[in-house]
Amino acid sequence: MSVYQGKLLELLSIDSTPNHSFLRIRILSEDDIEFLWEIDYETAENLKTVTDLGGLHKYRLSFQSVSDSNRNKYTSFITKTYRDQSSKVHFSCSKAFVNGLHALKYNEEIPQIKNLPISPGNPDPLNFSENDDASSNRFNRKLSWKIIALVSTVFIIILCTSLLKKGEATGKAIVIAQEENLLAISNYEDETESANDFDQEEVISPFVKLEDMVTYSIPKGKVALTFDDGPSKFSNKITDILMENQVGGTFFFIGSNVKKHPDSVQYVKSHGYSIGGHSMTHPDFTKISYQMQKDELMQTNQLIEEITHEEVTLFRPPYGSKNELTIELMKESHNKIVLWNADTEDWKNQDADEIFKYIQVTKSSGSIILLHESQIVVDVLPKIIEYLKDQDLEIVTLY
Repeated sequence: MSVYQGKLLELLSIDSTPNHSFLRIRILSEDDIEFLWEIDYETAENLKTVTDLGGLHKYRLSFQSVSDSNRNKYTSFITKTYRDQSSKVHFSCSKAFVNGLHALKYNEEIPQIKNLPISPGNPDPLNFSENDDASSNRFNRKLSWKIIALVSTVFIIILCTSLLKKGEATGKAIVIAQEENLLAISNYEDETESANDFDQEEVISPFVKLEDMVTYSIPKGKVALTFDDGPSKFSNKITDILMENQVGGTFFFIGSNVKKHPDSVQYVKSHGYSIGGHSMTHPDFTKISYQMQKDELMQTNQLIEEITHEEVTLFRPPYGSKNELTIELMKESHNKIVLWNADTEDWKNQDADEIFKYIQVTKSSGSIILLHESQIVVDVLPKIIEYLKDQDLEIVTLY
């Protein structure tokens, strides 16, 4: 049983120095404790994208995450609350961050840190040096790793991970004991468990992994909402609707639009949704050469990857058109084609009611539903999601 059972992690701020990124966390329990957690730059930036810490909302970090170890892709979520309303917001994170959450949730054999006053020459928690680390290491080596009785001195638990090196999860944290205004810097090393040990247990977001070279449908009981022809001015709105309803979604972006809306690409990615390619200029692949198909695919993937720093492996050919050359290209590029078995034809039907009626008369279980980024889809999407949920279907993200 975790010593953090029933405790909450409130995110107070995201602090940065030229070489370090920190989360300022408050553990909400019988004895509130604040600490700074040093994390990697990309995770910190993704969190900045999905939070507004200067506003009225409060944010709580979840101990949970979902991961695809094969692609080195990890997603966690943060709960955004205001008064009696709350919503989950997903964000992409690093394996080191996931390891830190896991250690924070489950670790029992941890050092007890106490009475480490702030150095007179170092009153700023973010202004620390290697000498501070060395001093703290000498202190921690003297500590026992046995479980301390809960009736003893208040625990200040150090855990967190900044970088992984050779498969070891090593973290650095600065801890501030609220009652005594103490500062401690400590190292934690998890020698027994890796992220793979808890991937299945930690899944909190609906994802479906596609195994086939070409996919038209997914397992029964699940449904996938997919959005073509972005990014656009509607990408963020669609993402927000998905997030508010805590459901999955998959986007297929056109390269020429990626150039116009790079911020929207980052917005979708930072919320943990999958992004696939949809060609550079939207040609019919059955009417162009192998080299032209390759250029359309690879140029788009490169543009997306330069923004997300994540490999693109999903592809939806324009119009769903493909031939043997397309299949050969998928094998060479290690991409998978994602088609559909439910076409709302929203691109030509600008009537939200008609689009919704199509969803109602379609067997949605196991469906991949084709939608396009538009105002009509933004308007009808909440109603579609509500209907699919009422059918007890899990709305998933594809990867």
